[in-house]
Amino acid sequence: MVRCVDCGLLRQDPRPTARTMMFYYPPEYEPYSIAIDDEPSFLKKLDRRYGMLKRRRAIERYCSGGRLLDVGCATGNFMYEMARSGNWEVEGVEPNAEAARYIQERFGFRVHIGDLLSVNLPENYYDVVTMWDVFEHLHYPTANLEIVARILKPGGWFVFSIPNLRSLDLKLMGKYWIGWELPRHLYYPSMELMESMLSRFGLYIREWKCLSGAYVAFLLSLRFWLEDVIGKTFLARFLVYIAGSLIVRVGTSPLFYLITILNKSSIITGFAQLQNKIGGHHE
Repeated sequence: MVRCVDCGLLRQDPRPTARTMMFYYPPEYEPYSIAIDDEPSFLKKLDRRYGMLKRRRAIERYCSGGRLLDVGCATGNFMYEMARSGNWEVEGVEPNAEAARYIQERFGFRVHIGDLLSVNLPENYYDVVTMWDVFEHLHYPTANLEIVARILKPGGWFVFSIPNLRSLDLKLMGKYWIGWELPRHLYYPSMELMESMLSRFGLYIREWKCLSGAYVAFLLSLRFWLEDVIGKTFLARFLVYIAGSLIVRVGTSPLFYLITILNKSSIITGFAQLQNKIGGHHE
């Protein structure tokens, strides 16, 4: 990891090229999960549904409906949650062709295969553009922000999540923190730097908020630590199993709830609004 002496941006060095990057997104990559309604575990189905519902409710506090584009939509579970409310016309952008085909066959949604730099999208068209756990994966982050500003309607919303450099997990776990996720994560902007980057394109943060995931993120970081300290042994798996049990999760829920509302969990979401545009330029 290196830090820019000018702006303070943390980034991976060296980084995989755009061509080799897809090697690190195999079919078993966690976001390429099956439809929530097809989840065999009832408790996991409830947990996943609740996570998507929290995202929808958070967005609808600012925008009650309209056209939504989900960038890096994986297998479409967030898109489905938005569409099922009846208030949203959804489409996605996804570089993995297999994941895109799954969305089209399972949900029937329109998906552009590629990334924002390669697909052709209309200007001033979307009410909301989302990037859930995507921005830190991008090889050309500022170019993507420029496109987001171009395709949003005046007053539209850009909602995104990034690793939280202020998280307690990072302070506690250090190099074992799940937020690093090398080599898939390329950049780690702070909230202050992210606000500066966004403002260049007329996007202004209205709120930072940790929505959920504090418990799961801590559990993954704990697993990495245990596997390094005592190896990938039965004991390590057993301890992770105990930490992930329902009784432990319920017992620690007040602590992780507090971490979440204090915006100290591993992932933080930004809600940025595009200021009005006149003649294609920002006011």
